[in-house]
Amino acid sequence: RHATATGHPHNSPPLPRNMVESHEATIQWSGTALMAQRILAAADRPHCEAFSQEEDGETLVSVVVQHTKLQELRDIVDALLVDLADIEESA
Repeated sequence: RHATATGHPHNSPPLPRNMVESHEATIQWSGTALMAQRILAAADRPHCEAFSQEEDGETLVSVVVQHTKLQELRDIVDALLVDLADIEESA
C-alpha cells in the first residue's frame, strides 16, 4: 500500500506471475579488427550476446550479459573481464 498525494492509501497491482526479474550489463570496446575477433570469441559463452560494427576504421564491440540473478551476472561479467584483460595484455 502506498500513500498518494491526497493521503489516501493506494494498492499497487501485483506483478504478473510470469514476469521475471532480469539484470543486464553491457561492455563496450573499440580497436583493431583482429582484437575484436578475439574479444568476440571470448564473449561466446552462456548469457552473453556480442556483436561488432566497423566505424571510422575501428571495430566497435558490444557484449551484453543478462541473467535473472544479480550475483550470477556479476560472476559472468567478472570472468569475462579477466579474459578480456588477458587478451589486451597479450596484444
